[in-house]
Amino acid sequence: MPRTGNRRFFHRLTLAAMAVCVALSPVMSGFSVHAQVPDGVNVPGFWDPNRRFPKPDRTKVRAIRFLTEQESPPFSFTAPDGLPAGFNVDLARAVCEELDVPCTIQELKWDLLVKAIEDDRGDAIIAPIPITAESRQKYDFTNPFLGRPGRFIATKSTLIQAITSAELAERKVGVVAGTPHAGFIATYFPAVDTITYETTVKAREALTSGAIDLLFTDALTAGVWLNSEAAKGCCIFIGEAYTDPHFFGEGIAVAVDPGRKALREAIDYALRRIYFNGRYFEIFLRYFPRGYY
Repeated sequence: MPRTGNRRFFHRLTLAAMAVCVALSPVMSGFSVHAQVPDGVNVPGFWDPNRRFPKPDRTKVRAIRFLTEQESPPFSFTAPDGLPAGFNVDLARAVCEELDVPCTIQELKWDLLVKAIEDDRGDAIIAPIPITAESRQKYDFTNPFLGRPGRFIATKSTLIQAITSAELAERKVGVVAGTPHAGFIATYFPAVDTITYETTVKAREALTSGAIDLLFTDALTAGVWLNSEAAKGCCIFIGEAYTDPHFFGEGIAVAVDPGRKALREAIDYALRRIYFNGRYFEIFLRYFPRGYY
């Protein structure tokens, strides 16, 4: 989807969607609503329209060195021209354009990425670092810009129309052992006949082979898989997204050094503007055309 030419369209789309079609998840997280676009894809939103972020002081943020994970499509990967590309890369570039500051984006392996801020290899990390009490001691996080809800998936031949306790009581549901998704099912659907698997790959194989009726898993990675050639068009999401932060975290945000308050506030300001002017919709749909909410 082109970066230019659709800006006005997405601006109108965002305002209309937020005004008339706000859907809440079955398990409330307290921070996420979904605006639905005309083709039925729910785009996540984490911004309270009544909350205002201060306009950044340009003298305190003159440039941003973004860091992201190396080769983690669709979030970051090397394009044919040799330059970084992906959802995180495009979002970082949009932030810099919104702030009108120079921007560099460097890809690092994960084990180097998580130490990069303290090593002064960059100013901000845009990657799925879990927001926990431990990580908050190392980083200051912006408002989330993406979430990782849990969702059920099934083969396209399924006769399941909705997710209810009565419906699930008649089905075999797969989960990956030791994951938040296994804990969620055990907590909210204790009577369900669950079958655990060691890996996501094995759980997906069980679903496509018919060994289980449903798989409850991470919606974000499931969405990427469903849109890939590896899935062979086998499966679909069933029901709604579950966003309980106790199980699925607070979402994905930009991480900065705790002493860089001005930088964190500037990125928050830009992310909010990108969402409400429609640019976020454009970027999200480019990399998640099926959506996962």
